[in-house]
Order: sequence, then structure tokens, then C-alpha cells
Amino acid sequence: MAKKTDGKLKILYVKDILEDAYGSGRTVSMREILGKLSERGISAERKSVSDDIRLLRQYGLPVFCIRRGKATVYTLKKTP
Repeated sequence: MAKKTDGKLKILYVKDILEDAYGSGRTVSMREILGKLSERGISAERKSVSDDIRLLRQYGLPVFCIRRGKATVYTLKKTP
């Protein structure tokens, strides 16, 4: 289980991962998000990352989910 401090950092890393993907003009899957978190030494589960994405939306980050078959990918919405 991740340390509490890692959990607080995790949401910031998720935000960075989404922004990096958006800046590159691509989407990112949950598997990729989990892998990038792992590279940073943060252990996470799908449920906790989904909760983080929900919180980022509540915060105002325009996270957009796209269903591709059974998979869901994430990106940021374009702002006018």
C-alpha cells in the first residue's frame, strides 16, 4: 500500500501525466497512467486513479474520457 504522502503526490502526478499527454496531442490510457506513476515510485490502483481524475474534474481540470472498445483513454478538453 502506498504511503499517505505518496497519495497526496499521486493526484499531482496524474495531473502532470494528463497535461503532458495533451501537450503531445495524444490520449493516455489507465494502464499508461499507472505505469508512469510506477516509474515515479508511486503505487496506485485503477480505483484510486479514477477517484483522482474525478477530483481533478471537480477542481476544474477539463478531463475528457473516450471509450475505445473496452478501454477508456483520457485527455484534456480544448479550452476556447
